[in-house]
Amino acid sequence: MIAFLALVYCVGLYLIFIRFRLLPFNLPAQILAGMVGFFGLLVILFGMNFTQPFSVALVVSEYTTPVVARVPGRVTEVPVQNNTPVRKGDALFKMDPQPYLDGVHVAEAGLAQADVQTQNAITQASNGVNAATANVQALEAAIRATQSATDATRAHLALATTRLKQYTTLASKNAGSQFEVERYATDVSSLTEQVAAQQQQMAAQQQQLAAAKAQLAQAEAALRAARTVRPATLAQYKSQVESARWNLAQTTVYAPEDGYVTQLQLQPGAMASLTPVMVFVYARNRVLLSATVMQNYLNTFKPGAEAEVAFSALPGKILKAKVASIELGTKSGQLDPGGQLEANRMVQPADRMLVRLTLHDDLRGSLLPVGASGFVAIRGDSWRNLFIIRQVIMRWYTWTNYVFAGY
Repeated sequence: MIAFLALVYCVGLYLIFIRFRLLPFNLPAQILAGMVGFFGLLVILFGMNFTQPFSVALVVSEYTTPVVARVPGRVTEVPVQNNTPVRKGDALFKMDPQPYLDGVHVAEAGLAQADVQTQNAITQASNGVNAATANVQALEAAIRATQSATDATRAHLALATTRLKQYTTLASKNAGSQFEVERYATDVSSLTEQVAAQQQQMAAQQQQLAAAKAQLAQAEAALRAARTVRPATLAQYKSQVESARWNLAQTTVYAPEDGYVTQLQLQPGAMASLTPVMVFVYARNRVLLSATVMQNYLNTFKPGAEAEVAFSALPGKILKAKVASIELGTKSGQLDPGGQLEANRMVQPADRMLVRLTLHDDLRGSLLPVGASGFVAIRGDSWRNLFIIRQVIMRWYTWTNYVFAGY
């Protein structure tokens, strides 16, 4: 481009000094024309190269994601086609579901068995509580009956003791029958033994009641434990069922968003495991471009700056774009956590900085695949009028793509 400008300048000097003789072509004019041309071209060269960024490292980019089968299995169907658009939720490929369907049936059977077992445990524990409660109530009723009988016997004993005292007193005065004295003495002795026997019986019944209450407490504790274990046990088996159903659902892999699959190599019969089997490319409304620029260009433009791009795939065509962002880091400056201190860094070539651009021109009818390369010119914030030189260079380069097509 500088040679072209120098040629234009020389043609202008020829027309002014020789062809039309508008000015005398003497030595001072020759020196002045040479100095103006030299320094003018130098200023233009400096201003254009420093203030108007240019890069031949431009590539069409797009976000991709590796498609991984979350569960291993044999591929039975691949409904997606290579480079064919798919919508979010469309099936990409399917695997044999039978092993995971069997897993669902096993998990559901385990859940049903656990449900029956835990319910039976609650029923048995409840029956134990009922039996223990009935035993306690029966013993309490028996104790009450024994207590009533003992009270009645004690009443008879008290009456017999009173009569014995009365007849003993009368007999000592020769006023009563000795037979009555002996009869009441026999009754007192018999009733005393009966009260003692009833008291022993009550003591035994009270011991049985204490044991029955302990059994009731154990039965109630077993019932509470059975009722507490049931939800936890069922929750565990339900989680196994949900996990088995999730595994079954993963036998069909769906598109995460709108997009397409390119370079499709997966075929039915292949084994899919926890490794990528295809690459899914997201479909966006705008083409995303990535370019690297020299570091001395970083402060000459900002996001939103106007840009022009040209691609080898589209000879003779200039497309309009804008700077979307300037990435704020590269690999060489990344600090990773580790167990060793950093050593001296060797001198490396300066990293080129990554710039993201968005393409706004309508490319319908044109094929511009991901990975297509080209070059870009960005209008800088200063000396903006010099951007026209970059535009001329861009058009010169893209026109050469008709001739230097490569092999």
